[in-house]
Amino acid sequence: MKSTLTPEEKKEFKKWREKSRQESKKRYKDFLKTETGKAYKKYDEVFGPPPPAPNPNTVYQSDRGVYIDNQALANLYLDAIEKGVPLGASDVEQSDSDYLSKIIELEFEIGGFHQGHERLVFESNKISVIGDYQETLVTHNPSAEEWKEFSQSLEQLKVWDWKESYQDDILDGTQWSLLVRTTRYLMVPGYKRRPFATSDDKPVPYSEIKCGGSNAFPPNFSKFITSINKLINQDFFEEGYENSPRYDPRTDTIYL
Repeated sequence: MKSTLTPEEKKEFKKWREKSRQESKKRYKDFLKTETGKAYKKYDEVFGPPPPAPNPNTVYQSDRGVYIDNQALANLYLDAIEKGVPLGASDVEQSDSDYLSKIIELEFEIGGFHQGHERLVFESNKISVIGDYQETLVTHNPSAEEWKEFSQSLEQLKVWDWKESYQDDILDGTQWSLLVRTTRYLMVPGYKRRPFATSDDKPVPYSEIKCGGSNAFPPNFSKFITSINKLINQDFFEEGYENSPRYDPRTDTIYL
């Protein structure tokens, strides 16, 4: 197909593409300086494609396309080297407790048109809560015990069984989304790395939950909010969400 760009536009596009490529290379180099990056480099030396293949293993990136640096992921690369089994080669047998304290991705967002939005993200071993104007409202480095308690709460509240979507056809109100991925997500074949994946007709437990809703909530949602508040060590997120179409937890009011 013939390009419709003018010579000047082609020049600008080429410049933009080269800038993007250089920025991507810098992000990758910066990642290799982190603890996770160093572990990945060792992993690639062991499991990378043999010469003359020029490309290394694909580096795992978050749902938003960001290189992840946290201890759980670094340990996963090192454990794979020790066991001699590359990630995603097969379904790895694990005890039910192995997922505890091994969350590699966590994002939670909640809000609405009138109350604003807050987004919780886990990056570089630190949790941040970010407001509407990209200001950081909370930062916290959870302890191993706090991670363990939070991971246990996901099982106790049956978060892994939540549906993909909860919807109520009401304008405005409250919207929310949740993404949790554990190291186990990387220990199953790539084609099974998706919500509600199955292996041998059985769920892959403690792997990934990716769900959300608008003015409707899964069971135990308010208790999940309590668990999030415990993880960040402060009562930041409001509780009291109920499946009433016009319930406002901030004012404890039902609008008829």
